[in-house]
Amino acid sequence: MQKTKQKIGSSKAVVIIPEIYGINQYIKDWAEIFIGHGYDSFCMNLSRRDHVYRYSESNEAYRDFKVEVGFDRYEEIALSIEELKNSYKKIIVFGSSVGATIAWRLAENHNCDGMIGFYGSRIRDYLEVNPVCPCLLVFPEQEESFDIQSIIPKLAQKEKVELFVFPGKHGFADPYGYDFNEQSGKKALDMVKYFLREIEQSEKI
Repeated sequence: MQKTKQKIGSSKAVVIIPEIYGINQYIKDWAEIFIGHGYDSFCMNLSRRDHVYRYSESNEAYRDFKVEVGFDRYEEIALSIEELKNSYKKIIVFGSSVGATIAWRLAENHNCDGMIGFYGSRIRDYLEVNPVCPCLLVFPEQEESFDIQSIIPKLAQKEKVELFVFPGKHGFADPYGYDFNEQSGKKALDMVKYFLREIEQSEKI
């Protein structure tokens, strides 16, 4: 699997799993955010093709994701993480949308030291996952495909999961998308920064 690398020579890394659109500017912005917090960044190219879809091509992008990628791609990413573990003391996994669901499935992997997922709506299909690392899950109040409140109680019962629901729709944190909600996006980013500080503090205990 191809990885887009941005390295600053850190002892910790983040593996970023993109949405159906590929490694677009939104994903690149997340890479810069993590670099700013001292993480080497690895963006995973889920597609076999080096292609970035426009938001107006969402139907085509999702169809290609189902045909070419699928949620079982987490197994391949797990192998990449295992390889990275030889070079890094700490590895965080970040995913957005379908990437968040893949990241959620990786939360049972002992090579992962933390997991962050933004609006992983298909997590509802994998509620049996029991994370072995701290997880931050961020959801919108409004999801077209299901009622978010139907899964919140089940996720809240899991010991290592912190979750937050913010006003807005799927994609509310993406300033390039149709459903950007500036206030909710800022609050969600604050939660990510807080979560990373918690991870850092756990190293010192």
